[in-house]
Amino acid sequence: MNHPAAGASWPELEALHSWMREARGELTFLRLAKRSLEAGHPVSERTLRRAFGMRLPQEETVRAYAGAWARWTSARDPEGDEAGQARWRAFEARGLGLLAAAVSTAPERPALLWPPPVYVPGPISTWPALTKGLKRLYEETGSPPLRVLAASPRAGGRLSKSTIGNILNGKHPTLEQLTALLAAFGASRKTTDGMLAAYGRIHARPEPPAVYPCDIVERAENEREALHAQEEARRRYHGIAPEPELDWYDQQLRDEEEAKQRRLEMWVDSLSDEELAALNQAAAVPGRDLRSELNDVRNRLGKAPGPPQTA
Repeated sequence: MNHPAAGASWPELEALHSWMREARGELTFLRLAKRSLEAGHPVSERTLRRAFGMRLPQEETVRAYAGAWARWTSARDPEGDEAGQARWRAFEARGLGLLAAAVSTAPERPALLWPPPVYVPGPISTWPALTKGLKRLYEETGSPPLRVLAASPRAGGRLSKSTIGNILNGKHPTLEQLTALLAAFGASRKTTDGMLAAYGRIHARPEPPAVYPCDIVERAENEREALHAQEEARRRYHGIAPEPELDWYDQQLRDEEEAKQRRLEMWVDSLSDEELAALNQAAAVPGRDLRSELNDVRNRLGKAPGPPQTA
């Protein structure tokens, strides 16, 4: 059952909210969601939180509140399981009755401030096509200011100006954001069903693999930049000065030195203790130790000294 959104509260809605506050008690919304799951009515933390808004909750949300109440009060019930079940059902029935009263007295949905769009999408199956369809719907409404669109009663407070702007510029919306945006446009049931079906098709398709060399290189570069950004953030958090940027020539020298170090490390690791001792004894310079030299190389590269690790 889809309940309307209203622009202001009314007594029956306030009574429902008061019942939900009683059901919640001192629980956080996270623990409330856990209790509702244990009671057999799984509802997300976000949905439970949003039930206190102007949009009337679904029946399942009210049942989740009642189930959570039964779970957190069960330890305080001295009357036994059967009596506890009866109290639970009575409490749930009271909440459903308050919901029905709020639905029947809810104010009429405000009229649209712009003409409803008429575009009905075809079999959209890609993100760019979905974005193009949303832009067309926005244009058919007369392109109202994003601030006004976000504040419209039909949006139900679920969107911000920046969120709408990002979606129209190609950012992938969540299902809730897409539904709210279509409601704000005033899209018909046929248009809404078409766009939601497109959203489902897009998520049902696997991400295409990297086939072209350019795509592979680009993904690798993006991963490298992400790792670099994480390292810089770690350094800032610990108060470590950022590494100076190397020019192309210095970077090549560093890469070559690192490659030599890795080869040396692998070679020394492949030696047994007897072979390493014999090699040290045969060294031309008295006291020469290959592992110490390897640590010197690691120090020059800014790495922690210590025994070489197996590659």
